[in-house]
Amino acid sequence: MVSNISRRKYRVTDLKKVIEVKALEKTFGKGNNKVHAVRGISFDIYEQEIFGFLGPNGAGKTTSLRMIVGLLRPDAGEVTILGINPNRDGKKLKNVLGIIPQTPTYYEDLTVEENLWFLAKIYDIPKPLAKKRINSLILQIGLEEKRKAITKDLSGGQKRRLNLILALVHDPKIVLCDEPTPGLDPQSRVIVWDFIRNLPNQGKTVILTTHYMEEADRLSNRVAIIDQGKILVLDTPKKLKSSIGEGDLVEIELVSHHGQTDLDSLSVKLAALDPPLPFEDISISQNTLTIRALDIVPKLSRILTFIEKQNFSVGNLSLRGTTLEDVFINLTGRRLRS
Repeated sequence: MVSNISRRKYRVTDLKKVIEVKALEKTFGKGNNKVHAVRGISFDIYEQEIFGFLGPNGAGKTTSLRMIVGLLRPDAGEVTILGINPNRDGKKLKNVLGIIPQTPTYYEDLTVEENLWFLAKIYDIPKPLAKKRINSLILQIGLEEKRKAITKDLSGGQKRRLNLILALVHDPKIVLCDEPTPGLDPQSRVIVWDFIRNLPNQGKTVILTTHYMEEADRLSNRVAIIDQGKILVLDTPKKLKSSIGEGDLVEIELVSHHGQTDLDSLSVKLAALDPPLPFEDISISQNTLTIRALDIVPKLSRILTFIEKQNFSVGNLSLRGTTLEDVFINLTGRRLRS
C-alpha cells in the first residue's frame, strides 16, 4: 500500500509542523579524542511525512535521533516535538513517540504475542483495545503464523519485524525507525518497507535513518543527506536526483590499447560528435566512461560504434537511473557506503 502523501503532490507548507530542530550540536570525548558527531543541524518535520536521514555509518544519524527524542542531551541547540522540549518534559512524550532501535527490545523467551502483550500492559492499554491492536499489527507485519512461537526460535528477519511492531502497540503519533532493515533477506525487507510506507496512512509521522540509498529513495517524502555531522542537502528524492542532471546513466568500462592519454581524450571527442548527441554530462574516471542523457538507449549503438572506431575494447556496460548515491558522490566525492 502506498502512502496517501504522493511525492508528486507533496508540499510541506500544506502540513502541520510536528518536530523542530534548531542548531543541534553534540561532541564526544576530549582533547585529541574529541569527536564532533553533530554540527549545528537544523530542520523541520511535518505531520504524516516520512523524513529520511541518509548517510554512511558514523555520519551522525543515530546521535541526532537520540537527541531528538531526549535520550541524549545536546551540547547546543533545541528540539521541540509538538511544542514539547524532550529534555525538559520528556514524560509528556511517552505516548506520542514510538522508537524502533537498532538493538532489539524483545524478550527472547516470550512468544511473539506475549512480547506485544507485555508492552500493552506497560502502557495500560485496555485489554479489548490491546487485543485488537496486537492482532492487527501481527497481521500487517506477516507474523500471524508465528504469534505463538518463542521469539528466540524466529528467523533474523522475523525478529526484526517483531522489533518493528513492538514500538507501535501504544499507537504513537511519531515513529522513529533507526536502521530498520540491515541484514534482512529480500522478502522481509519488502514487508518492512511496505509496513513503514503505510504508517502515514494511519496518521503517523516517521523519521527513518538509513545508509541504504534505495530505502531512503523508496520510502521518504523528503531526505536529509548527512555526513560528518552536517546536513549537506535536504529535499524530496526526485529533486535531489534532478539537481545533478536529468536522464539515465550509462557506465562503460573501457580498455585502451594506446595508453591513458587517449583514454582521457575520448570523452572530449565523443562530446564533439557531428551531428552531436545531446548529453547532459560525460566524464571518464578510472577507465570508466560515464554518460548521462535523456532517452539514452537509442543512442547506445552510435556511442559503442564510435568507441570501437577509436580502437577501445568495451568491458562491462551498465545502464541505470540516477540514485541518491550519485547525489552523495556529487556532494562529497566518495561513495555512500565508504
